[in-house]
Amino acid sequence: MFGHLHPLSQKSASGKIIAGLNFFQLIVVLAGAKMSYDFSGIVPALPFKNFIIAHIHHMVPLILSAIGVLVRESKTGLPIAVYLYSWLFFVLRRKTFIWRRR
Repeated sequence: MFGHLHPLSQKSASGKIIAGLNFFQLIVVLAGAKMSYDFSGIVPALPFKNFIIAHIHHMVPLILSAIGVLVRESKTGLPIAVYLYSWLFFVLRRKTFIWRRR
């Protein structure tokens, strides 16, 4: 039995679905794409003859969602969205100050 691992201790599958994204990342990027599509129905195109330049501002929600999911913070290795969420709750937490008299 030496050298054999128990089947429960093996690593699980990577969980990557499409283009190296897991399920949560895929849902967030698809939500950003849906918001971009809805945004394009509300805000008109810019007055340029080039189609890409005229509609580049419609991609802002998709770009922000992709940055929030895919880019990682360098020191902790957390995705930017999770890092900002944790940092915000750290800053807004209830603070308890203990004063001691000497």
